[in-house]
Amino acid sequence: MKVLIGGFVAESNARVKKPCRLQDFMMKTGDEVVGALYVRDLFEEAGVEVIPTVYADGRAGGRVEKEAFDFILEQFLKGVREHMDEIDGMFFFLHGASNVLGLEGGSGEHTIVREIRRLVGPYLPIAMVMDPHGNLSQEQADNCQIIRTFRHSPHTDRPDCHRLVAKLFLDLLNNRRNIHPVYRKVPILVGGERSVSLDEPMVSINRLLDEVEADPRILCCSYHIGYVRHDNDKCGASVIVVPKTEADAEYAARKADEIAAFAWSRRKEFHFTGNALEPEDAFRQAIEFPGSLVVITDSGDNCTAGGPGCNTTILRQCLEAKDLHGKRIVFACIADEENALALKDRHPGQHVSVDLGANLDPLSAKVHLEGTVKAVGELHHHYGETQSVGTCTTLTLDGTAIDVVIAQKAVSFAEEQQYEAAGLSLSDYDLLVVKQGYIYPRLKELAKFSVMSLTDGATNQRTEKIQYRRILRPMYPIDKI
Repeated sequence: MKVLIGGFVAESNARVKKPCRLQDFMMKTGDEVVGALYVRDLFEEAGVEVIPTVYADGRAGGRVEKEAFDFILEQFLKGVREHMDEIDGMFFFLHGASNVLGLEGGSGEHTIVREIRRLVGPYLPIAMVMDPHGNLSQEQADNCQIIRTFRHSPHTDRPDCHRLVAKLFLDLLNNRRNIHPVYRKVPILVGGERSVSLDEPMVSINRLLDEVEADPRILCCSYHIGYVRHDNDKCGASVIVVPKTEADAEYAARKADEIAAFAWSRRKEFHFTGNALEPEDAFRQAIEFPGSLVVITDSGDNCTAGGPGCNTTILRQCLEAKDLHGKRIVFACIADEENALALKDRHPGQHVSVDLGANLDPLSAKVHLEGTVKAVGELHHHYGETQSVGTCTTLTLDGTAIDVVIAQKAVSFAEEQQYEAAGLSLSDYDLLVVKQGYIYPRLKELAKFSVMSLTDGATNQRTEKIQYRRILRPMYPIDKI
């Protein structure tokens, strides 16, 4: 048997002014695509030949330029056209949160699947792994045989989910039947920071999903939190239940209704996990905490949700503070491509002057810095990515214990290997300021105290304050339902 594979990732934040261009995608082809999907050994053991298309990873940023998406779409369609007469099915990771400028309907993932269906017809199996922060529709459910998302946010079970879907997909290829996911829209739009999986109500929702998925009549099921950062008719939470056989479809529909009703009944329990404070209180508590390590997440400029990573709000708080309680502090990082490129050839020990800040608005206002180069290194994304996506230079500000990582691109420093690639060591610091919303697992493990600063910006955490015109209404918590 032969299977076509590929991936497309873009969390499209409409409040980010800079669009996501083709050069902003990490493009993987050939054997790299297999590695990115976590399923190489499963297909090899099953004697299945994989045919890679492309794995285009734009992470989070602005809306995708149409020319960039058209190129990526063509890589998928080219693979389908060239191998249509030999493939037995398709296995994709399509995140679900893209929004493409000038594209009818907006969703890149929907367009990819729709255009593939036009080529291959309705019956060739498509299995799709999704991120829980992706949006769905009845159309997408009808166009796929298997859809499942990760359970956990942060996404600690991502490889497990890929592998589970691959096993279910292989079984479907060996035992063909005409199944489709049952889809239910849930009018809840709360975002990731209020739906962390180690907290209620997601603990109970996931427990119910596990119970339903253990039923032999159900292949798999998911609760999709949805993506909140652009205005689209597909925004909002969803439930997916995939029946084992056609005969189980009616039962799967009842289970989908049960899960949707349960999530709706718990809607008022969605809340910010851990400490979530206004910026002044967040900074004060972090500075005054007596131990180490302390982490502040700059939630309004969260790179993992598309924030530009250039806001200098908390840096200005830090510079204006009268007493930092002896803390060694690092800002990891502040994105400023022009300054990062200008500094990349400097050497440790050199003294420099920098006006840091993209100056897009008051939140990213320029700040004059005088300091000494501490390190010049590479930018890596989290989830263990070792591919360099740019350069970064760390300055130690004159007369302070404050280090600022000036980065070519917006990156959230969530793992030790990212600090090491930048030439830094986490053990050197008492306080980290990172561009995240909910704190990522490794930092949470290390932190004695952490706080989410409810800063303003492109990733404002209160969906009630975001203006939507095209979503389903009424929608909780925007409307008082």
